[in-house]
Amino acid sequence: MTDTQIGSFIRDCVVFEDDTENGLDFDTFYGLYISWCVLGRKIPIPDSAFKTALELEGHKPIKENGRRIYAGMSMVGPAARDYVVNSVPMWSETATDLPVAEIRQQAVASIA
Repeated sequence: MTDTQIGSFIRDCVVFEDDTENGLDFDTFYGLYISWCVLGRKIPIPDSAFKTALELEGHKPIKENGRRIYAGMSMVGPAARDYVVNSVPMWSETATDLPVAEIRQQAVASIA
């Protein structure tokens, strides 16, 4: 069996926890994939092809509150850090009690 880009991505960026229904929603999963592609200088496939590729790899979402959730999946690794750092809204320091640098530090630490 040959390795696929999606298979490599999943091995590099996702851990599975069978005992939880928490997981990644489709938008987060695809965003993580885009971060992985950027860091690895790979050309990403469109989101519709990504969904199909996940199904071919045996990963099917469950519906939860109208969203597609890939249960038991959590982000790990450099692409996860990149995704989180680049997904944190750019608040001004007056909009929160915490400085922006501390918010980013906490976000990155939560996935390390």
